[in-house]
Amino acid sequence: MHFDQRDTIGFQAAQLARLISNRLRDALVPLGLMPAQVAALIEIGRSEGLTQKELVERLDVEQPGVARTLGGLEAEGWIERQAKAGRSQGLFLTEKARAVVPEAARLTAEINRRALSDLSRTEQAHLIDALGEVVSGLKAG
Repeated sequence: MHFDQRDTIGFQAAQLARLISNRLRDALVPLGLMPAQVAALIEIGRSEGLTQKELVERLDVEQPGVARTLGGLEAEGWIERQAKAGRSQGLFLTEKARAVVPEAARLTAEINRRALSDLSRTEQAHLIDALGEVVSGLKAG
């Protein structure tokens, strides 16, 4: 039996993630941000006051990575934490972040659009749905 790893979803997903990440990283250089930082800033901007725990759940990533990202964003003046009821702290964008998050979101959407540009809208929707199902299946089992 002949096995070619290039025919696996793992190989293709890794290639796709690497290529998109590289393009996004390059596009964000003028803003002084990295892809993980932008993902956090966009999500915080969508729902200011959310907690670190809520951000972890929304981004569906590991807590230690989010903690490091938030620490860097706070140190660089992109976000601030404000006390909420109990011991939790809400995350808020600073004016510095509010000035660049729309451009960062636009760049992110543009790279996504370019990545999918060879597919019809229907094919794009089917691909995103299918990948979501694969991810859900892997999480469940």
